[in-house]
Amino acid sequence: MELDRETFEQTMRAMTERLERQERLIQVLVDDLKTRHSQGKLYIRGERMYDSKELEQMLLMGERTLQRYRTSGELPYIKLHRHAYYRESDVVRLINEKGKYFNQKATGEFLARINNPIH
Repeated sequence: MELDRETFEQTMRAMTERLERQERLIQVLVDDLKTRHSQGKLYIRGERMYDSKELEQMLLMGERTLQRYRTSGELPYIKLHRHAYYRESDVVRLINEKGKYFNQKATGEFLARINNPIH
């Protein structure tokens, strides 16, 4: 099968346009990630992630307490670069289930912060 010059050039133009469009979309995503990273926040699949230190400070929780919830499976986590990260939805679920064991003022402030994400 042989292509004539016009068909070849038309195909190449279409491919170039498509690649340029994808490049623009990728740049938008990269810019968004840079903005979020510069704010010191991590998102995975659109969900806010918290590291152990953030949760300890925000919930006034000790390192050992957080580790106990992690190892018991009550608070799922993922490991990235030797650090544990927790999905916001899992933290909210844990607060709803075990809230009476947490500092009420701290959990209230945490829930208010995620419901008003300006902070």
